[in-house]
Amino acid sequence: MSDTLFKIKQIASLVLFVAVLSLMGMITSRPIMIIAYAVFFMAVIGIMFVMMRKKQRHFELVQSSSKLFNKIVGIVLLALALVTPTLIAFRTNVINLPSELSVFAALGIVGGVTLLFLALILAAFYLISMKGHEMSKRTIGYVLFIIASALPGILMSRVDSTTTGIGSVYYVAMAVLILAYNGVSYLTYQD
Repeated sequence: MSDTLFKIKQIASLVLFVAVLSLMGMITSRPIMIIAYAVFFMAVIGIMFVMMRKKQRHFELVQSSSKLFNKIVGIVLLALALVTPTLIAFRTNVINLPSELSVFAALGIVGGVTLLFLALILAAFYLISMKGHEMSKRTIGYVLFIIASALPGILMSRVDSTTTGIGSVYYVAMAVLILAYNGVSYLTYQD
């Protein structure tokens, strides 16, 4: 019974995960994109599932991955985390910056906020996961995480206080968070 309940929970969480990710289509202002995003994420998850099932053999020893490869992938992911907000702010209409803001000022603000966000998130990750055996460090880590999660919304509300504007900046923050977390995980990976 518990195995069946576990599988039901996994399927429900997968459906919820795809549903939340497909809401990224709302930032394009075209409702059909919600369905397109859902189809895309379902396809990616389906391909990953098939690839994992084909390669999964419990009787073989798993070879350890190259440390140099892990470091390169980690650095590339962290670089993408730093560059993504700038690319999205200047190349798309997802984040609407004020027109009276000069390009260099916007670049400095977006870059500074990105660095601050990453510093807070990575410090929280470090304090919670790596130094979390002490309650005081975990508490500080959670406070940093709460501050970092409020930062994009607070700053975006000064420029565009619509739900679309604030929601869009949180999707960008989520992408940056995922890239940075995976980058750090690759850099700190231990065999």
